[in-house]
Amino acid sequence: MKRETALNALEQTIEHAQKVQECVRELDTGLQMLLKEKNLDKSYGIFHNVDVLEREADNLRRKIQQDISRGELDPSIRQNLSHLVKRMDDVANCCTGVARRIATIPVKFWEQSSEKTIDLISQIMKTTVDCGQFLDKIVMDLVEDRKNVKEIATQINDLEHKVDLMNIQLRKSLQETHYDVNFFTIFTVGNIFDILEAISDSIEGVADYILVLLTSEKGI
Repeated sequence: MKRETALNALEQTIEHAQKVQECVRELDTGLQMLLKEKNLDKSYGIFHNVDVLEREADNLRRKIQQDISRGELDPSIRQNLSHLVKRMDDVANCCTGVARRIATIPVKFWEQSSEKTIDLISQIMKTTVDCGQFLDKIVMDLVEDRKNVKEIATQINDLEHKVDLMNIQLRKSLQETHYDVNFFTIFTVGNIFDILEAISDSIEGVADYILVLLTSEKGI
């Protein structure tokens, strides 16, 4: 019964992972609409959708936590499952953090940004989407035969490292560009790029935690 309860919770966690993936993909769609197609109205509408998806992911997390709290699980397994879905939720929270803040940046900032800067932001987001595509895969493998967890985690780590390297290039590109905007805009943009980088960091955190669960005596 305990094993069945844990497996049911993990199956729900796969659904949660897929909802989080939607947040990442929707954020990418909104960013590309803003930076490449320069359609502000559509991009802001898409950023609002990210917020809606994040709330749906929150609801799934709460349901999972309620279900495992009612199940006759060992306290350590209950805690491990709770920590897993919380780490998943951090990814969606980062997506919402970017979506909410980026809608406040004046158009003038993007108009003054270099083509190199715009391309780097786009590449970072695309690589983050690639990273996010492994979320449900790694959780699914944890539920099933657990043969590919390490391989998937390695792929996630590699993509997260690529994001880190591109983020450094982005910071250099930003400093090479003259901006005629107020200081608070610059501060907010810096904060946005910190959170954008944190999306892949959070995905890597999920993968690392799953690896810990595999080696733990009281995993799942």
